[in-house]
This record gives sequence, structure tokens and C-alpha cells, in this order.
Amino acid sequence: MARKFKHDPGVDHGTGFGPPVVIEDVAVSPVVSIRRARRADPLDAIDMTPGQRQAARIYLQAHEHIGAGRGLGPLPFGRDVPFSSTGGVWLAPQERALSAADCWRRGCQAMGLAASEGVVNWVVIKGFPLHEYDAVRKWRRGTASAQLKAALQRLSEAYGTA
Repeated sequence: MARKFKHDPGVDHGTGFGPPVVIEDVAVSPVVSIRRARRADPLDAIDMTPGQRQAARIYLQAHEHIGAGRGLGPLPFGRDVPFSSTGGVWLAPQERALSAADCWRRGCQAMGLAASEGVVNWVVIKGFPLHEYDAVRKWRRGTASAQLKAALQRLSEAYGTA
């Protein structure tokens, strides 16, 4: 018997909205295919420059490093790219976490607190669609789009990806 959940685990219960999901068919063999659901990227639905998209990814990666508290994985801006063919730059986890915190701080300062805690947090960090941010704020649909694009433009200029 399947277990029934009291609450849907994929919904943010503070707002009642959930992250968008894409359902796709995956071929297992030439005859059989299975359906799979994956979380959709809300940035794909927004018209932005490649520099803005890269800046959003850097900001998200820095935020994830800070949230993990371990500083694992590649550093933002590719600072751990090998400097020779035989080795690379090795940094302790604490140094990685400090580098991510510095990267995230510069992004917050460039965008401003209202944008970094508002529409950018909603779309880039939480992964919710932009039109749901308008609905939660009780704005006309499409109002937050200009705010997001302006914040991502300031972010890309601060990160040097413009």
C-alpha cells in the first residue's frame, strides 16, 4: 500500500506555490520508455543575456556553498582551475567557504538588499517561477520581470560577465 502524505512535499507551504516540474519521456530501450519528472529551471523562461545567466549561476553556486557550510565543489569564478598541466590550486574547505561568502557578498551589494532578498531570491535561489512572485506580492503579472532583469544586469557587471 502506498503511503499518503499529509502535505505535498514539493510545495512551499508558506505561499502555497511550488517549484515548476517538467515531465519527460526517457527511452529505456527501443520499445520501452518511462516518464520522469524533473525540476524545471525558471531562468529558462526569462529573456536574458548569457552574461546575466552566468552571473545568476555564480550567485546560486556561492549561495549553495554558504548554505552547505563545507565549501565543497568548484569555486565560483573558476578560481580552482589548474594553473599548470601537472596540478591545480588546492584550497582548504574553509578557504572555499570564505571565497564563496565573498562572492555572494559582492553580489548582494551590487544588486541591493531589496532585490537580493526579493525577486532574485525567489527565482534564482528558490527556483520558483517569476509570475508566482507577482501573484504573492499582488502585483500585475510581469511587474517583477523588469526588477529581475535590472538586478541581474547589476550582478553581471559586478561579476564581470556582462
